[in-house]
This record gives sequence, structure tokens and C-alpha cells, in this order.
Amino acid sequence: MIATIPVSLIVEITLGVLLAATLFCCVRLETRLRNLRNDQATLSSTVRALNGAIGAAQASLAGLRAAATEADENLGRKVKSARGLADELSVLTSAGERIASRMETARAVQPEKAPRAMPAFSENFRAAR
Repeated sequence: MIATIPVSLIVEITLGVLLAATLFCCVRLETRLRNLRNDQATLSSTVRALNGAIGAAQASLAGLRAAATEADENLGRKVKSARGLADELSVLTSAGERIASRMETARAVQPEKAPRAMPAFSENFRAAR
């Protein structure tokens, strides 16, 4: 039976099968290339969005740095002022303690005087009427 089939028919059938396989591979390749192009477009838009986000983040970071610098300067001024006030308060407190100590010493040295009697509140109120 094989001997009755001409060689040219066998070659043509083989070429047909090979062409069909090539056509199948080309269709698969076209599908993959189409998907690759779609993915490339998606990746390109993602990269553009990422670049925009990076730019916005850099601008925000610059704003935050400026705000932090300003806050640092303000805080430094306030701390310096607070230290000055604390030093002044310390001096005033020590002066007050010295005055209180002198008053206690003077009171201990002076003889006790009888305190003056204070009129009752009602008597002051009647006198004011």
C-alpha cells in the first residue's frame, strides 16, 4: 500500500503538516506578542505614575524639611528664652530665700510684741455703712 502512494504526495502531505505546525506556532507567537505589548503599555503607565509619585514625594519631603527647620529654629528660640526665664526665676527664688532668712533672723532677735487685736468682720462692715 505504501508503494502505491507517489513520493510527491508524501512530500506534499509532510509539507502541509509542517505548514500547519508553523501556522499554529505563529498564532501562538502573535498572541504572546499581543500580550507582551499590552503588558508593556501597562508597565509604561505604571512607570509614569511611579515617577509622578516620586516627584510628589520629593516635593513633600522638601516641604517637610523646611517645616522641620522652621520648627527647630522656633523651638530653639523658645528654649533659649525659657532658659533665661528659668535663670531669672532661680535668681529671684534665691533672693527671696535670703530675704525670708533675714526676716526670720530679725524676728528671732526682736522681742515679741503683742499683736494688735483685729476687729471682727461684722464691726468692719458696720463701720463701712
